[in-house]
Amino acid sequence: MTQRQPANVHQMRIGDFVLTTLLDAQMEGSFGLIQSISEEEVQRLHTESRRPTPPRVTLNAYLLQGRDRTVLVDTGIGAFAGDAGPYLMEGLERIGVKPADIDTILITHMHPDHVGGLIDTQDQPVFPDAAILVPAGELDYWGGDIPEDASGMLTNQFHAAHRVLAAMGSRMQRLEGTDVLPGITRVPLPGHTPDHSGYRVVSGEDRVLLWTDIVHLPHIQFPRPDATVAFDVDPDQAAATRQRIMAEVAESGELVGGHHVDFPGVGYVAVDGKGYRFLPHVWQPLV
Repeated sequence: MTQRQPANVHQMRIGDFVLTTLLDAQMEGSFGLIQSISEEEVQRLHTESRRPTPPRVTLNAYLLQGRDRTVLVDTGIGAFAGDAGPYLMEGLERIGVKPADIDTILITHMHPDHVGGLIDTQDQPVFPDAAILVPAGELDYWGGDIPEDASGMLTNQFHAAHRVLAAMGSRMQRLEGTDVLPGITRVPLPGHTPDHSGYRVVSGEDRVLLWTDIVHLPHIQFPRPDATVAFDVDPDQAAATRQRIMAEVAESGELVGGHHVDFPGVGYVAVDGKGYRFLPHVWQPLV
């Protein structure tokens, strides 16, 4: 059966599932976010992209509905939004999904723009009935002490993670291995954070890899996958992971979804010279 989709969210079918992109926020970035390539190269790529200055960082979340499950992949910036949003709950309302309808939340990593939506501004849980699955290495790292040499940014990220962990307590379950749910597997993509993980959805002949934070400024990091960002815990590993996964999906033709890829955030990766380019999925009015 087909259904008409609203214009402010994006929906498509992946076999038995409906995959919905929910635009949560657009945050103002800076060229200083990009590391490991020259400022001149960053400026050149940005100018060629015809994008506004200062650059904007898109923040998506993803919902999977099917096989009697309603699964949210990350929760947006939520309690840490400031003036950047969030619009996640508005998007869910538009498609008739209430917080209590979500039975599972899959966390990709514990940066505040991915777990902030678990709590409201009073640190109360937003999704009352959801099992929350978090890669084990993320819980170990962000639940630990702040490194003595941590930058101000990393310190703030730890404070945010500690706040969410304190509010959610034992509801945050350790996700070991790669098996998650029928049709859904975890794909380790370390470097951006220690156990940064994507989720692959396979149903029949259809598949999509929700690769989360492989890129933050896509118009720069697709053509220059060696470009790291200031948020990377291990920049060298993050760059190596990005190179590897881009090569894999470019060869396989697999659909990908990115939490910081321009809305609606789903499409394909193609080789382009020494780098890559993103081929967006074409929006259709019927799902």
